[in-house]
Amino acid sequence: MSEPSPKKAKPVYTFNVNKALDKEHETKPLREIIKLPPSALQGLAERANEMLAAFRVKTIEELANWKHARVAQAICALAETEEDGKRDPSSEMNLNKALDKEYETKALKEIAEAPVHALQGLADWTDSTFAKLNIKTVADLANWKYVTWAQAIVTLAQFESPDHSS
Repeated sequence: MSEPSPKKAKPVYTFNVNKALDKEHETKPLREIIKLPPSALQGLAERANEMLAAFRVKTIEELANWKHARVAQAICALAETEEDGKRDPSSEMNLNKALDKEYETKALKEIAEAPVHALQGLADWTDSTFAKLNIKTVADLANWKYVTWAQAIVTLAQFESPDHSS
């Protein structure tokens, strides 16, 4: 009868994301962290959970995949490629399903500097809620470090090995 092979020792890792997480969560696996409320991110208070829940964001994973943040990021990324006044009149491009009607014909650079309610599905009242999170414009939402951290954690969680195997 053969003996089971000895269990491999867990590798000694050196990476950490300590400055992105509250102390109590620093040793948890990424696959568990993504299920935590957004306030597990360092610097987000418990009250942020309630504010984000108003936008149907209740976990770090939902924050990472939040459509309004992703649309804001896409607008800001492409605003850098925009040539002022150079749109071809025959162009069929539009963002009508992502923007409030008032902003549908604006340049990407203008949209980036617009209030967050420029994004379709976010009413004017949401601006005051976002302001409590220091988000005043579409660009602020696109560059909000908590969204960026959540997206990075969710992406890397896909590559985590529960048994530490390669």
